[in-house]
Amino acid sequence: MAGYRSGGGSPAAADLLYRRHHAATLRYARTCCRDPHDAEDLTSEAFFRTFRAVRSGGGPRGPWRPYLLTVVRHTAMEWSAGERRVLLTADVAFWREHATTADPEQRVVAREDRRLLIRGFRALPERWQTVLWLTLVEEEPPHRAAVALGLSPSGLTSLAFRAREGLRESYLRAHLESARDDRCRHYSGLLGASVRHGGVRGRALARHLADCAFCSHAHQELAGLNAAMRTASPAASGTASGTASPAGSRG
Repeated sequence: MAGYRSGGGSPAAADLLYRRHHAATLRYARTCCRDPHDAEDLTSEAFFRTFRAVRSGGGPRGPWRPYLLTVVRHTAMEWSAGERRVLLTADVAFWREHATTADPEQRVVAREDRRLLIRGFRALPERWQTVLWLTLVEEEPPHRAAVALGLSPSGLTSLAFRAREGLRESYLRAHLESARDDRCRHYSGLLGASVRHGGVRGRALARHLADCAFCSHAHQELAGLNAAMRTASPAASGTASGTASPAGSRG
């Protein structure tokens, strides 16, 4: 869809994007508001705002679906506070009351010091990006993430596990490719195992991390990512009652 991003996209490209993501976006919108008609309006508005952002040089820099889902929820909250008075579901109303003031995308991926994490994230398959976005960035409850992806609770757990493992490996590859010398490249391979075991393993690695700000930052970043992924694990969080049945979307 690079042609559409450049501002000269054809209606056919827009139609393809709409048909590919409409069902999942509508399904997610229905988990944000109580009125089915509002859900349909939210879906249309999300596509309108996203296409407008892309034509203006903004919009999604990776897969479209996580971006669209974020626009749906933020639009739902905006409308609930405005003249439309959209009735939010309990989950979204709770999130609105407890959310930080920072935009989720800015909070997690817009910082310059996260460039390797962003690079690793964008190298993942779209479906993995979507489940990570929902569970880590948007902090969706497992049952809502499962509905958005058209999965059963067990299917969500399996997909999220594979995506988290993929993100760890992708991040380490990005760090390895950016390593400044042979020593950094050597110790890069030990960072993942170190984080998995909950501490720096080996005196040589400890000395290197003490001397190398680049690898030390990568180690801290990976440790933080590992902790966040454990906290956001659908298996650890459990599933809420009333979980929707799989919708059969391919994501």
